Amino acid sequence: MPFKIRFTLIDFTGNVEEYPCHFGYKIGDEIIYDGERFTGRVCPSLIAQMASVIKMIHDLGNKGSERSLMRYGGHSRLDPRMKQYDGVGYAPVRKSTGAGSMSSLPTGWPVSCNDSRTSALFIAEPFDLASGGFDTPYYMREMSILKKIEKEPGITAEAILNRFTDWERDKIFPPLTPIIVELMLDELEQTGYIDVRDGKAYPCKRDEL
Repeated sequence: MPFKIRFTLIDFTGNVEEYPCHFGYKIGDEIIYDGERFTGRVCPSLIAQMASVIKMIHDLGNKGSERSLMRYGGHSRLDPRMKQYDGVGYAPVRKSTGAGSMSSLPTGWPVSCNDSRTSALFIAEPFDLASGGFDTPYYMREMSILKKIEKEPGITAEAILNRFTDWERDKIFPPLTPIIVELMLDELEQTGYIDVRDGKAYPCKRDEL
């Protein structure tokens, strides 16, 4: 399902005094992928790393990073004595001042350039629904659902389906099924269009992003 993605530069984890970023990136720089185009300056050293997360975030939003056990596992150190317990030989580190654990990062997915001397660290996160390219039909369906919610705040997912005629529900792509409506409601909530409470959907006043 369609999400726009924002890549934000949050840190240089390498030695930028000795090895400055030759692309001229600065903390706070952003790259936007809207489902069909990039906006912003994209360094060649970043492209391969970006590609590995674009599809996941485009389809899943925050669910991909939220579901990653690495985010919650914390830091570790090598300890061969622990191999009998974990199969490799790690011991958890309760406190650490170094980078390296996803649990220490903001919500989103870390993407670092492949120049280890500089290591520009971006966080990739969904911030809106994608509306172009092959995302267009899904976006238009989600907007039609949003209109039903705005017209009838507190409506349930089941009731939303009943507000469409048989033709509107079944003959327009993608067909509206209970699982499609459930997923679209989740996406509308992730991106701040609606709030779902006790199975009922309410429209939100959404800040411009």
